[in-house]
Amino acid sequence: HLLDPWLKLLLDQVADVRSACVVGMPKLLSVSGEAWMSRQILPHYTRIYDESSTYLTRITILRSYAALADEKDYVNETLLDQMLNLILRGLDDPVANVRMVAARGLGNVCKLCETPIIEGKLRPALTARLSDDEDDDCKFYAQIALDLCA
Repeated sequence: HLLDPWLKLLLDQVADVRSACVVGMPKLLSVSGEAWMSRQILPHYTRIYDESSTYLTRITILRSYAALADEKDYVNETLLDQMLNLILRGLDDPVANVRMVAARGLGNVCKLCETPIIEGKLRPALTARLSDDEDDDCKFYAQIALDLCA
């Protein structure tokens, strides 16, 4: 079983190790398929995100979810919904760096979304971040994501 070592690498203290997990997510998806990813990996990632006390872990999880969009041929509706739900939650994180990564992630994932999802979920969330966020960098990345969703 490679799941336990993979999850340990995801939580490693070294940023390059965590980044390797992010880079590996699209490959893992293409090899294992969306059903396995939805059932076996994403529930662990969501649990880790929910239980995380460090923003670096939340950033790594969000980056991992957004990276799945790079394998668009393997992302089905269920997987996309899981990706969007967590990334959208990241927009409301108390830490600005997490909100920025979430906005960037939505900019990457929006290329997989149909117009109703963009107009019903992404655009309203990003517009709210653009108008309500106190951090200028968060606003900047929200605007970039909105532009990519156009």
